[in-house]
Amino acid sequence: MRSLPSDARPRRDMVTRRGLVFIICIALIAVACSSDTDDPDLPGVYVAVIRSLAPDVTATMPKVVYVESPAGKPLSLEQQTKVVKAFGNDTAVRFIDERTEAIDDGQPQSPVRRDGVLLEMNPSASTSTGATIRTTRYATRDDERTVCIDLQLRAQVWEVAHTSDC
Repeated sequence: MRSLPSDARPRRDMVTRRGLVFIICIALIAVACSSDTDDPDLPGVYVAVIRSLAPDVTATMPKVVYVESPAGKPLSLEQQTKVVKAFGNDTAVRFIDERTEAIDDGQPQSPVRRDGVLLEMNPSASTSTGATIRTTRYATRDDERTVCIDLQLRAQVWEVAHTSDC
């Protein structure tokens, strides 16, 4: 019986390891690329929804908009920064983890702090050119409304295409 040279086995293991590393790298690249194309520009979606729902009946933007992302799906800090910057100094956008950060339960009707509004965002469906967001706009106990907003991506800007009660 013929035996392999002593250096043959390590070389074969090295080739196998390199092949495995190559396959893992390709898989990671594929996952990263597919998630970029499947996920819409979430900061752009949030900006469109805030511009659509935050104003009061006179179309005046509040000084503060609190945004509550769905549990388990918060925007990254980088994405939050993009949303905040889109409104400049006129309207402060604050991302919260709990409703108690925005609502003053010690006051009658539990208004939103600083005469602001609270938007609870619930992205429900998205593609690279469209998104549907279920959003609750809360100002006080008597001023709360849940709407479904259909957005379309036009010229790389998210625009509200349709709004309905849901």
